[in-house]
Amino acid sequence: MKEEASGGIAFYAMIAVLIVMVVCTMICPLVISGFSRQPYAIPMMGIALALPFIHFFIFGGSELARRKK
Repeated sequence: MKEEASGGIAFYAMIAVLIVMVVCTMICPLVISGFSRQPYAIPMMGIALALPFIHFFIFGGSELARRKK
């Protein structure tokens, strides 16, 4: 319970989300030639850009539910 109160899990999850975002939206287009023409480029970048919102709703929603009790 103490680890959850410090926000350690949420912090490391957000670091993972940021790493995925950087790889999908910055590194792949620079490293892979013709990346934007690949059929997986748009879904991959879209998922990477949606991850922070998903993170917010999961951890923010659980915190909100915990405070309502």
